[in-house]
Amino acid sequence: TMATVKVNEALCDVQERGFDFGLCKRNNFLEKQGLKQLKPWSTGTTIAGVVFKDGVVLGADTRSTAGETVADKNCEKIHFISPNIYCCGAGTAADTENVTGMISSQLELHKFRTGRESRVVTALTLLKSHLFRYQGYVSAALVLGGFDCKGPHLFTVFPHGSTDSLPFCTMGSGSLNAMAVYEQGYKEDMTKEEAMALTKRDIRAGI
Repeated sequence: TMATVKVNEALCDVQERGFDFGLCKRNNFLEKQGLKQLKPWSTGTTIAGVVFKDGVVLGADTRSTAGETVADKNCEKIHFISPNIYCCGAGTAADTENVTGMISSQLELHKFRTGRESRVVTALTLLKSHLFRYQGYVSAALVLGGFDCKGPHLFTVFPHGSTDSLPFCTMGSGSLNAMAVYEQGYKEDMTKEEAMALTKRDIRAGI
């Protein structure tokens, strides 16, 4: 009898494995009730940044998508501007790479000419002026962060050239999910470790 019970339990375990079509039944039921058919929601880029007590933490996913296909799983979306300034990019990969590279070289020349460390607001002015000149045809949405003589700074730069200065921000198609995590977990004067942990959760939510 005990052997029979064990066999039956094993069969039950096998039957429970595999695909679960419970959600399909739910969707069919909702559709019959007059609700629109639910569509899958796929997120592309998620970039984020948060200011903590002594600096700025920037985060980004590494997926480069072509429509519904992940074309590159190891795309670098955090770009070097200067030793104290970095920038996350969402949008067209070629645009974000070339715009940030161009601003980086301009800041390097400015640093040699003045003999001073690059300021974040200088990078911001160069970026937004360039993007505004092209009226959104350069598809680069950016999160700019850095630390200079005035302290930590975090800015968002939209493709048309408009900007915001915020204590935390997200951009990209996964930004709504990511922003919910920041709004729930952000607090003033966070430590570096707390800011990094929050940004990790933030990017995971966006993905």
